Amino acid sequence: MVGNVRKWVAAALAAGAAAWAVAEEVELESSWLERAGYDAETRVLTIRMKNSSDVYEFRDVPEEVFREFLGAESKGAFFATKIQDQYPTVRR
Repeated sequence: MVGNVRKWVAAALAAGAAAWAVAEEVELESSWLERAGYDAETRVLTIRMKNSSDVYEFRDVPEEVFREFLGAESKGAFFATKIQDQYPTVRR
C-alpha cells in the first residue's frame, strides 16, 4: 500500500497542482487512519478513520500540508500534531 501511495503522490507532483484538484481517496498505512483525500479547489482534506464509520473534513488545509501528510513516515503522528485540532473540522 505504501508503494501505491508514493507512486500516486509522485505522479500528482509531476503533473503539478492541477492533479490535486479532485483527488481520489488513497488508502493509508496507519493503525487508526484508513483513507485520505484532498480537494485543492476547496482546500478540504477528508480523513476516514479505521474501526469506525467516522469521516472528518478539515477545512482550509494548505496543499503543502496534505503533501507532507502523505509523505510522513507516521501518518497518525503527523495527523495528531499537524492536522487534528489545527483546522476547522466537520464530522460527516
